[in-house]
Amino acid sequence: MESSVKLTFFGGVNKVGGNKVLLEDDGYGVKLFIDFGINSAELKQTRAKYPDLTEIRKLTENHVLPRDEDLPIRNLYSQYFIYDHKKVKYRQKVREIEDKVDPPSNLDGILISHPHRDHYQGLSFLNRNIPIYAGVVSKRIIKAASLCTPPRFENFLYGLNWVRFRTGNIINIKGLEIYPVHVDHSIPAAYGFIICTSAGIIVYSGDFRMHGPLQLMTADLIRKTKELCQKKGATEGKRNNVRALICEGTHINKGAIESEGMVKKHLRKLFSYMLFDYVLVHYDRVDWDRFRTYVNIAKKFNWKFIISEKDAYFYNRLNKKAVYDTMKDPNIEENEDILILSHNDKHLPWKRELNEFLERIDSTKRLINLGELKKLGGQFLLYFGSDWDYNKIKTHLPYNLRGAFICSNIDPYAEDYRFYKNKISNELLSKGIPSYRIHASGHAKPHDLIRFINEINPDILFPIHTNYPEVFQKIFREEKMKIILPTREVPVEIK
Repeated sequence: MESSVKLTFFGGVNKVGGNKVLLEDDGYGVKLFIDFGINSAELKQTRAKYPDLTEIRKLTENHVLPRDEDLPIRNLYSQYFIYDHKKVKYRQKVREIEDKVDPPSNLDGILISHPHRDHYQGLSFLNRNIPIYAGVVSKRIIKAASLCTPPRFENFLYGLNWVRFRTGNIINIKGLEIYPVHVDHSIPAAYGFIICTSAGIIVYSGDFRMHGPLQLMTADLIRKTKELCQKKGATEGKRNNVRALICEGTHINKGAIESEGMVKKHLRKLFSYMLFDYVLVHYDRVDWDRFRTYVNIAKKFNWKFIISEKDAYFYNRLNKKAVYDTMKDPNIEENEDILILSHNDKHLPWKRELNEFLERIDSTKRLINLGELKKLGGQFLLYFGSDWDYNKIKTHLPYNLRGAFICSNIDPYAEDYRFYKNKISNELLSKGIPSYRIHASGHAKPHDLIRFINEINPDILFPIHTNYPEVFQKIFREEKMKIILPTREVPVEIK
């Protein structure tokens, strides 16, 4: 009897973000999720309905998380580790659950492709017995980002059962082999997965691009897939092709010819004829390539680069245990052109570690407060990563000087992000501060998506993480592969 695999898509269907794909392999007796993210727009809508959101039930009822009745999983969610931040302090909650053990679950694991919240944020609610498979650096970034964020209902990772991997490792779950392979994305430690199921090889692309500084890593996923297809075909007498490809398609609808090199080129051009005294910069904190680009621009043109204490803590934490050479640069401790802006938030949990860091450097030269922004006299790049940071700094900007705003954030696909960016741009423009957009996407463009899919050459293609899944049907209408547009919560069987 032929073995079969079922795929059920609980997120990332007809929209960008919130990937959750349940894979059930009856040949190996394995059940696992590939990613367990939350779609930010869905979470925002649910929070608007329930301002005091501290119950999983409200997330499942609104399909932000899978409902128990739609799952062949026992005890997916934690019994003891759900954090009601409105009722109890973090430390008190940790003391309460020190001796607690969640009941057994029949879910064999969760694979996390990369450390963007829309791929991992649902982890806070999971049964602590379930293994969470994540890259070494992925786990480090997730933990650092969590510590930089106030403890909340959706940000409580205490007690998770982490299993770390690197490219070159083989994850073996009851005989099911999974090969994690790094890909290029707008964040370090992004992976695709080659899953050798009983029904054949299934590839999960994760989020990727082929125009970034590490584009050859994405090529490694294609190469490794072909290599395994040949190996499995030769040793097991199976078809030497990919049975199914689960592929992200964020930008299948439109593209731009861009790269991080072009971002550097445009910034150098702007700064070579710089007519502004200071520049505000907005990008995602976890985009290390963009961080490095801006620090290097500031250094080249003898400007200061200013980040908040929270950013300094985050970057220094990753510097200290850097696995990749690229994450050793910029080095927060050694780069004296990086200034640290104090917000005087004294009681946050990461403050102690930050103070130890400040003791190691000459903080009298590097640490400034908001009031000193107007005294710098210009020639600084001021980074902010969130609306909260922006609201802190906007009343302290030196409006007597000529300023500009550069929006350099990753892929503004969400309606709430566009509103947020336009709101800031319009507000700054009313103060005489014009805006620029200098950016390279973290996602593959249409031509690269087509190339990637053709190289993998699957029997079945599942487009996810896209607002335009039907475009795949039209682009590949002459191809032999079958295009299946997933329906949320409806299983698809592969034999």
